[in-house]
Amino acid sequence: MRIVSVLLASVATVAVVSPAYAEDRKPADLAAPPQRDDEIIVIGKTYGQEVGKTVTPLKDVPNTITVIDREQIEAQNLLSLEDALTAANGITVTGVGSEDPSFMSRGFAINNYLVDGVSTLAFNFPSVVPDLFFYERLEVLRGPAGLFSGSGNPAGSINLVRKRPLDSFKVQASAGAGSWNNFRGELDVSAPLGNGIAARAGVMAQDQDQFFDVGHRFRLAAFGTVSAEIDHATTLTVGGNYDRYQPAIQSGLPGHAGTTTGGEGRLLDIDRSTYLGADWNRFRSNTWTVFGDLTHRVSDRWTLRFSGLHSDVERIDVYSYIGSQAVTTPTNPPATGAPNNGVTNHIAYRGDSFAKTTAFDFNGIGSFPLFGRDQTLILGADYQAQDYDSYYTRLSNYARINVFDPVSPIEPTLNPYGPSPLYAVQGSGANCAGVTTPTATCVAQVYGGTKTVVEQYGLYGQLRLSPFAGLTITGGGRLTWWESNNQVLLPTRGNRTSQQIDGRFTPYVGVVWDATDNLNFYASYADSFSPQAAPAGRRKPDGSDVLPLIGAQFEGGTKLSLMNDKLLVSLAAYQIEQTNRLFNDPDDATVYLQVGKVRARGIEAEIGGEIVPGWRVNGGYSYTKTKYLEDANTAFEGIPLTPIIPEHMVKLFTNYAPVDGALRGFSLGGGVTWFDATYGGNPSYINPVNNQRVISTIVRQGAYAVVDLRAGYKINDRIALSVNANNVLDRNYYARISATGRGNYYGQPRSVFGTIRFTFE
Repeated sequence: MRIVSVLLASVATVAVVSPAYAEDRKPADLAAPPQRDDEIIVIGKTYGQEVGKTVTPLKDVPNTITVIDREQIEAQNLLSLEDALTAANGITVTGVGSEDPSFMSRGFAINNYLVDGVSTLAFNFPSVVPDLFFYERLEVLRGPAGLFSGSGNPAGSINLVRKRPLDSFKVQASAGAGSWNNFRGELDVSAPLGNGIAARAGVMAQDQDQFFDVGHRFRLAAFGTVSAEIDHATTLTVGGNYDRYQPAIQSGLPGHAGTTTGGEGRLLDIDRSTYLGADWNRFRSNTWTVFGDLTHRVSDRWTLRFSGLHSDVERIDVYSYIGSQAVTTPTNPPATGAPNNGVTNHIAYRGDSFAKTTAFDFNGIGSFPLFGRDQTLILGADYQAQDYDSYYTRLSNYARINVFDPVSPIEPTLNPYGPSPLYAVQGSGANCAGVTTPTATCVAQVYGGTKTVVEQYGLYGQLRLSPFAGLTITGGGRLTWWESNNQVLLPTRGNRTSQQIDGRFTPYVGVVWDATDNLNFYASYADSFSPQAAPAGRRKPDGSDVLPLIGAQFEGGTKLSLMNDKLLVSLAAYQIEQTNRLFNDPDDATVYLQVGKVRARGIEAEIGGEIVPGWRVNGGYSYTKTKYLEDANTAFEGIPLTPIIPEHMVKLFTNYAPVDGALRGFSLGGGVTWFDATYGGNPSYINPVNNQRVISTIVRQGAYAVVDLRAGYKINDRIALSVNANNVLDRNYYARISATGRGNYYGQPRSVFGTIRFTFE
């Protein structure tokens, strides 16, 4: 908290003393930047003017891509990647763990991440959701991203573009405060150092409570980057960043159980501040990252670039959470046993995680004349690796908690590196000294450790060919080699097991036809593969190796550029089919099957840019329909694969900042998020093995809308004030749902956050 106070005071001091140096410049936030031809976007890989794979306007990419730039980040107060993707069209945020969300797109979870166009495993667990302070913008590609990312789900990719040194001196600072003791301060300085050298550095701190009891977060982050022109054709950029994150973790709320007659469960109607963790829940994550790239312009047509990054994560989780036990009452009895009336078991957990990730990318980009016009070619190779050690201990059923009147259990001693004595269940009064066998009142900890090393490297290429004016054909492919090695470290060191995929080919093809200078139509095909491990103790009936999941997408759409290329409107339709899904044979405990097949279909409409000078709009509508086509359990066939994704979704944000007239300097904006009804969990069905009914775990969330507002005022060219009010109608809803067991989270109540920003150039 002291760091935050010092940083906020520093920002405020600079803001007060600097107006005397103000010059008469056009306010930076009064106009959205146009969609320029040097906006470099290639299937999720972008570089801006200094870092890029090829010069391709967003309009001419035959895929759906959402760009969230710094202007939108600041206008909507999008502080983390979770905030940004909550606002992004077509994305659903879910996840049982409060600090480890999943981002769902087109029916699947996104697990491909890039930084400055370099594919990396640095965002896999145990990493934390990144703060956007390090980044200038992010881009979300929807659909398979295998061409430049290798293995992954057919959901898409997220590319984060770092802040880089600017051409001129600039200081940017902000201080903000809001609901639930939320304080944040930022300082960002860029300066040329002479002789083609420039540097940029920043520091940020945030300290906040949360709307639910006990919840607290603290974050401290810093970065530094130096760019140097070695000669007129070669640029070297190096840098690093540090991120310390300390939140209180939880696993959400349970729901009411389904009935023995096949009725569904339902969400709890309790106070939004209810917290079912312990008051000592915590984790601490420290992340160090270094990066660099060397760009050499061979000629006016060809550029070579070598990029790399390395990250080191240390994360310690210590928390207690409820088990997967639904709330049952006398009027809604479970299949067996007595009603629990909301009293459920607690599980204590400690996990020590240590991960190192490395990524490299080398590529050449250029053009050559053919058919009387320039054609574009990309050739490259990349490498990604993660070395992850995990140690854990779990103490199940050591305490109980009343969902309707929670009292925090006492923190037990947790040791993930060795055996511990039996623990007396809290409130039982048991004496477990000398007891060697677990009982109803003396419970045992389990512990263990594992080491996992994942490596992936690939060769990729893409050709953009225009045989005649108005038609562009894009074709490409990738060969990927992937390997995973796993070893049990504790309690007894085991043998190393490995799994690998050699030379997997991932194709991509797209075509764009320009009907006019501003309107085009496109179609594309891409696929993806995702490695999967065979279930322990089971084999395929024919004895062959497990095959990866295969996702194939067809997409077609149209894009329209308006307002002198400052506004882009797009409409797309897609179909994704994923095959080779694993299922355990219910009739043979030694066999698994790869008979699963699922499908996602949808429509996405999007608008982004400037309608008139000073009036910006971002957002769109998405329709998503997922379905099990083939499943070992025929009861699932025909039902949605991911019902937590709404069929219909609208996300829209607009901000108006007049560029002249009496209201010049003022800005006013707002946004709306509307979700169709959703549900989570599985339906009730009759188990064919024992002919017994499996109780439904379904919980449902009705359709809802959340309205946000903002207002701003530029005092002068140096100082700007803004206030953001989220959920202004104080809508009571669940932002994440899972099932009757746990993982259901209320959406944030009405909140307000005010910011003062200072800029000096």
